[in-house]
Amino acid sequence: MSGYNSKARPVKNEDTVTKVSVFLNIAHIEKINEREQTMLVHGHLWASWYDEYLTWRPEDYNGTSKVLIPAWKIWQPAFALYNSAKGNAWHLYMNGLPATVYSTGKVWASGTYSFYVTCYFDFSNWPFDVQECPIVIADWVYDLSRVNLSDPEGLSEYLKPTIRLSYDPVAKKEKKHLGGWEVLKTWKKHCYWGPNGCKEDVPEGKPEWYWSLLEFGVVIQRHVPYFGATMLIPAGLTVLLILISFWINTFSVMISVLVFNIMLQGLYGWEMIEKMPPGSGSTPKIVKFYSMNLSLCAVAFVYAVIAKFIEDEMPENYKINFGIDITQLLAKFGLGKVFTPTGISFDPQDLMNGIASKEEEIESGGTSNTLIGMSDALIESGEVEMGSSQPSASQSGSEMLIAINLPTNSSTSEEHPQFQQKTPSKSASIKPIQLQLHTIRRILFLVYVVIYVIVVAVFLIF
Repeated sequence: MSGYNSKARPVKNEDTVTKVSVFLNIAHIEKINEREQTMLVHGHLWASWYDEYLTWRPEDYNGTSKVLIPAWKIWQPAFALYNSAKGNAWHLYMNGLPATVYSTGKVWASGTYSFYVTCYFDFSNWPFDVQECPIVIADWVYDLSRVNLSDPEGLSEYLKPTIRLSYDPVAKKEKKHLGGWEVLKTWKKHCYWGPNGCKEDVPEGKPEWYWSLLEFGVVIQRHVPYFGATMLIPAGLTVLLILISFWINTFSVMISVLVFNIMLQGLYGWEMIEKMPPGSGSTPKIVKFYSMNLSLCAVAFVYAVIAKFIEDEMPENYKINFGIDITQLLAKFGLGKVFTPTGISFDPQDLMNGIASKEEEIESGGTSNTLIGMSDALIESGEVEMGSSQPSASQSGSEMLIAINLPTNSSTSEEHPQFQQKTPSKSASIKPIQLQLHTIRRILFLVYVVIYVIVVAVFLIF
């Protein structure tokens, strides 16, 4: 080592380019700051190059083919972290462990690092977002004509950073999750930075105009297994309430459902905003969906109020002129049978009328059947003569039976109007405007279903 200059590039010919192989191991990701868009990464860095001044013949030194030398005593590349988030972490030194020097002049140096790097996060797909964070390393002293960073030769497994977040030799479980994130993979790129930016192809111009850069990186994905239960299920519930409201005929109940829906969306929307990261990139898809859902609920509320006002204030025979018969629009598309039935009514009068009509039908039917059954039994036993008002002469006073005249159904309805059931016709009491509004509600229901299907499909695909 006598006469060795650790500050001079280890080549005997100044035109010789020193090739430096670099690779990383990521041992821990301590902190991911979404607000500052930074990441604190810990690990190990290895570098290898040839030093033309550190060669010898092993047979001249008892077969010694390699030695360990303190790294600070020999030349090493002037690595710099180009995307450092802290000024005091700009330069990288491999002085933690001794360097291994082989008789051929090959040098292996290593050291630990703590990189606090800047990242670019895009939260448009939150909370299923995938983020990338680069680690850009280059030699800040020598240009491409002097130093060229390259991949390790013959070590394909180290072409990109390795990840080992756990060193448990017993359990042998691979650790991938930390701080609400999952580490997916790493990458490595080699480019030449010059006047036209960073190009992957070897530049054809003067090499002193370019610098060799290595970009390592880690890909992470947000890990939120509880999101489905806390956000997606409430969102689905609000969608269901909006669609159900179009089938509720009672105005007060429909308004109550829509108001409750708006309050529910506000509650979960506020909770979602508290969990969201700071704005970066485009608006997250889930926020767009909640905004659209709230707008559709407001439209349904406004329609319900306007429809009720028109229904109550307009004359009996009033109807809106659409240029076509809107009440037959659904039938033209074969949807008449599906959407013609009336919706759910919570009106006490409608409920009582329905129950009363069923009870009267059962009551009247049961009485008629009983009378007929009784008369048949009496006729078969010969104890009653139909159409006769006088008892048989052969019957004693104690055995005398009263002859019962059972009129036919037609005579009953004609001669005894008190038995007639006056069932009011519902269709006769429905206004033309009510039929139109009923059809509009069904059309809005179809439109809402189509909107939700398209939006969900777009969000899932893109």
